Amino acid sequence: MIKKRKLIFECQNLLGNMITLFFGFMFAPMMAFVFGSSYSNVPQALNQFYLTFFCTIPLSMVLVGFSSLFSQEVEQGFTLRAELFGYSRISQAIHKFIALTGFVLLSSIIYSWIFLSHFNLSIPSQSIMIQMGIFQVLNAAIYFMVVFLLTTFLKKFSRVYGISMISYFVIMIVSGIMGNMNVGKLGHYLPIKLFITDYTNRLNDTDYISGKIGLYLFILLGILSVIMKVVVGNNNGNKHQY
Repeated sequence: MIKKRKLIFECQNLLGNMITLFFGFMFAPMMAFVFGSSYSNVPQALNQFYLTFFCTIPLSMVLVGFSSLFSQEVEQGFTLRAELFGYSRISQAIHKFIALTGFVLLSSIIYSWIFLSHFNLSIPSQSIMIQMGIFQVLNAAIYFMVVFLLTTFLKKFSRVYGISMISYFVIMIVSGIMGNMNVGKLGHYLPIKLFITDYTNRLNDTDYISGKIGLYLFILLGILSVIMKVVVGNNNGNKHQY
């Protein structure tokens, strides 16, 4: 059950973390302006830059910002104390995810407004905007589960944050956000790379739906959900380990 007080607390918790705020709200616009300014007269290139850094919002906010915050909470015993006061592990995860997703969507809207206004680009069609929102939520869910699992197993801030940062840069490089690495046929199965490629020339389409991207994201979510269920179930019987 969602409780307003707990949700407000998680939002305040995120607002108090400067890493989350910087990488979640400032990183994408800054990078987009740096790279986009050189292509201000090339609409297709601007669309590609727009989508590229749009994808970095959940990636940066969760793997860089939230992983730092959550791993410190676990290491310092805050999550265990909250559980002892009736704030169950599942309830904590749900409220954290809802708050985090709200920040991701808010940042996506602000970033889109700034970028599209600055470069005088047309607003994507309503159908595409809905798909972009769903894409952000699904990616945030996947990254959230990865951070949750890493923190559950490793428990230490230094370990979790180290692996999260490595994962962050690997995803950025493999997906083509940093550099232009040739990953061959693997590129056909990377949601971020597919998203940028498929939607660059379709932002104003009213009837386009990329089912392939959704399929791959739901497969990843399904796999991670099963793993999380097993992990949470095991920890319920071993609370002292969390």
